[in-house]
Amino acid sequence: MMRLRCAVALALCAWWSGQALAHELQHSVGEGAAVSVKLSFADGNAFAFEAYEVYRADDDIPFQVGRTDAQGRVVFIPDRAGTWRVKAFSEDGHGVDFSFTTGVSSDARDANAPALGRHLRILVGVSVIFGVFGLVTLFRRRGARR
Repeated sequence: MMRLRCAVALALCAWWSGQALAHELQHSVGEGAAVSVKLSFADGNAFAFEAYEVYRADDDIPFQVGRTDAQGRVVFIPDRAGTWRVKAFSEDGHGVDFSFTTGVSSDARDANAPALGRHLRILVGVSVIFGVFGLVTLFRRRGARR
């Protein structure tokens, strides 16, 4: 009976760990060559929090879309050198559409990858679970002998 309970508990833990991975969000922070475009109105005020699109030369699908930051900047890391097009626009009709050439390119490697890979973290988690069950079993057997 005890083995059946342990097997059921282990199966539930394995199932729950799979569910937890579905909610995992990984991140990395990279430092490298980026292109920064600052947009401002004629009076010097920043074109802040407005929509923009960045295109590779001769592409119809945007490479990046988003909103400018508080300083009116569009920052992106091009995947190749060449001609790029930036379209920025606001809801009230202001906007700009221009192209420029840059020699900046990036291979987009992760600068700060997690210390433990996903599979290794799963292995460590399962090992901890087995260790806890082993200790519980050990203490129960010692208590039963006394």
